[in-house]
Amino acid sequence: MVVARTEKENKDAITQLRSQLKGYPAVTDEYLEQFLVARSWSVEGALKQLVDMFAWRKENDIDFYPVATKENGLPVLYPIRGYSSIPDQNLVAQPGVAESVLRVYSHMGGSCLHKIDKDGCPIYIERLGYHQAKELAKHTTAEEIFHYHIGCNEFLHRVIMKDCSQKAGKPINRETVIFDCTGMGWQRKYNRISSGEFHMPAINLIRTISDVDQKYYPETLNRLFLVNAPTAFVYVWKIVKAWLDPGTIDKIQILGKDYQAELLTHIDAENLPSFLGGECTCDHLPGGCVPSQVLKNAPKNIPGDDNQNVPTAYNTDIMEQAKVSEELRGHTTQVEAPLN
Repeated sequence: MVVARTEKENKDAITQLRSQLKGYPAVTDEYLEQFLVARSWSVEGALKQLVDMFAWRKENDIDFYPVATKENGLPVLYPIRGYSSIPDQNLVAQPGVAESVLRVYSHMGGSCLHKIDKDGCPIYIERLGYHQAKELAKHTTAEEIFHYHIGCNEFLHRVIMKDCSQKAGKPINRETVIFDCTGMGWQRKYNRISSGEFHMPAINLIRTISDVDQKYYPETLNRLFLVNAPTAFVYVWKIVKAWLDPGTIDKIQILGKDYQAELLTHIDAENLPSFLGGECTCDHLPGGCVPSQVLKNAPKNIPGDDNQNVPTAYNTDIMEQAKVSEELRGHTTQVEAPLN
């Protein structure tokens, strides 16, 4: 039985946690609360996770990661729709974005940060069913996937979350995610999945990403809708579920073909793509709401000499410049100063 906590108990826990963070960068109360919630309001558990997070960020220079803003004009790492602080745009082979990002995205079924839900949270949509999982595993490295995911995460939290917070008039630190399984085609492999013999390279990729998010970006999920899920997905879900925190599991809804009403309960029709039951088409940009290199509904991204073959999300010169340029680092939200 879950015992309800009082507002005073929550504030006292935040105060206690803050008192034990002397010598670490200043962070917001909302940020501390995320770690407390992730650790079931254990101050000791939240403190350990926070200290580990600060060490991880310092070791990997996460605070110095460049992010695209309207002011610095850096290329985005994935398509963007519907935010005030940065123009709508697609991921294209602009100078400065690393070749590895273009290669990773070329095997993804399509993804986009697309407007907001009724809570004011940004919506991330991924056409999971069209991912070329085997090609992704074959032609990319774990290091490239890591840097791409971190670059997208930092952009989300430093730029888009701030945009949404200003619009909502309150702190927004979570996103709503829609994974569309259309095209997954697992029904053909049903027997292999049910017998435990089925192996998909994307499983390890999902595990790596979920591990990073749960350790270093806790409680940043508002809701996750997995729609058009094939019947056979239940077997893969048993594997994935074992990696996730109970609080994360509670936020996930696995839906079949009758999902539109549920999505529209949480997302206004004008903010939901028409292919998901909404009214939005984003016909002002190639590919519409969620452009896809795999579906070929947007121009192909062909790397050039200005797209360096490095594992980081941006070329080496941009990564180095960001260490001394606050403009290239964009806006901080939770961590108020870089870890030196």
